[in-house]
Amino acid sequence: MRIGTIGTGVIVRHILKGVERTERVCCEAVYSRKEETGRKLADEFGVKKVYTDLDAMCQDEAIDFIYVASPNSLHYEQVKKALDYGKNVICEKPFTPTAAEAEELIRMAKERHLFLFEAVTTLYHPHYPWIRSHMADVGDLKMISCTFCQYSSRYDQLKAGEVTNIFNPEFAGGSLMDINVYNIHFVVGLLGRPDQAEYLAGRHENGVDIHGILVMRYGDVICQCTGAKDTWCENSAQIMGDQGYIRVTPCSNNLQEARLVRKGTEDLTVRVDDDQWFYEVQELARLVEQKDYETCYRNLDNTLEVVRILEKCRGN
Repeated sequence: MRIGTIGTGVIVRHILKGVERTERVCCEAVYSRKEETGRKLADEFGVKKVYTDLDAMCQDEAIDFIYVASPNSLHYEQVKKALDYGKNVICEKPFTPTAAEAEELIRMAKERHLFLFEAVTTLYHPHYPWIRSHMADVGDLKMISCTFCQYSSRYDQLKAGEVTNIFNPEFAGGSLMDINVYNIHFVVGLLGRPDQAEYLAGRHENGVDIHGILVMRYGDVICQCTGAKDTWCENSAQIMGDQGYIRVTPCSNNLQEARLVRKGTEDLTVRVDDDQWFYEVQELARLVEQKDYETCYRNLDNTLEVVRILEKCRGN
């Protein structure tokens, strides 16, 4: 995997740290609208090429993957451009603001036989298959509860009157898109499309959601997804049944520890210590090396369901 990156934010640095530790993956180039900003990131990670022209980077034959980590509202057009140039793509969450956009990009990737991944750490964590394999051990499933609240320094800026991209509705910002999306992926990846979804949100005067609770129903199973960028608390995800539960910490985007607790039996716990982005890069590299398009496209089905929920609930 020879990657060209779009974006210079914190998440890109997390990914590039994972790239540095992963065989068969390297960063060939950085794209930024400003040469100075791109050069700073490139120098930090020993990347030689810096582009300020996105078409030029997409035409670089040394690059076979484009990693899109721009503001949410730019994902669709930039992913589409990369696919048009015949590049495989890794797109940061949330994938696109609308289901129609997601459907088009997925169709393009399949028609061109290209990899297209949504970079949502939950799906690629080594503990996620473990959690799925032990769900039956909780007995008759009753509820799933996911809480991921993380106070944002940019919320202080918002209170001071400065609207950054993450709190700007025009850039598809908000708590649901930025942080609660992990909770939704956690649930949908386990249970699929919900029968119902409803979002109750606290909003800024510009209309963007800054905290909220999304409730999904699967028959009698109720799933609660709480996300906030103006509070903090002890986060976790719990899968609850009549015979036991699985508790995941520290949160739905970092499944570092998973513990199965059942009546009358010894607890079963698994734990890893590396960060979630390292495992994401490792798993993506494995899927590409094995040419596992089937898993890639199956994950895109999951992505499309999440985008549909996000689109429906953002307007609630």
